[in-house]
Amino acid sequence: LWDHENAIVIPHLGASTEEAEDAAAAMAAETIMRFLTTGEIVNSVNFPTTLLEKHCTTTSVRIAIVNQNVAGSLAQILAIFGDKSLNILQQVNKSRGDVAYNVVDVELVDGIDWPEVQKALTTVPEVISSRFILGDTSLGGFGYAVNDPEHGYSV
Repeated sequence: LWDHENAIVIPHLGASTEEAEDAAAAMAAETIMRFLTTGEIVNSVNFPTTLLEKHCTTTSVRIAIVNQNVAGSLAQILAIFGDKSLNILQQVNKSRGDVAYNVVDVELVDGIDWPEVQKALTTVPEVISSRFILGDTSLGGFGYAVNDPEHGYSV
């Protein structure tokens, strides 16, 4: 075939081999596990890639927030941390189209009503959902909460 005038020879990509399918499944599982444990997003078609340095699960709380990508929404979100006297240790805000994704590490302090913090964050009108990645310490938070336009706040 190499020298045949009616043949075009291209390299074999091997994308449908059993090994490639196994590798793709393993990558998908690792990507989901990374999101669930750290809030980081990679290889997504509808969310921006979002990476943060590792956070200390004994001294901080990681909060992931999905919101509409409109002016002023990030300011409202950050104001809640200030109103609750929570120190932001690190944060990232990324957007893709109409959606923004924020991951915020805040200092773990005693006496904070974490479910109330989550409710305050999630009920900002532009916020779609929030997720507390609590790490080693149970704070009484809800993990995942949503701000549904028809039904309001729910966990």
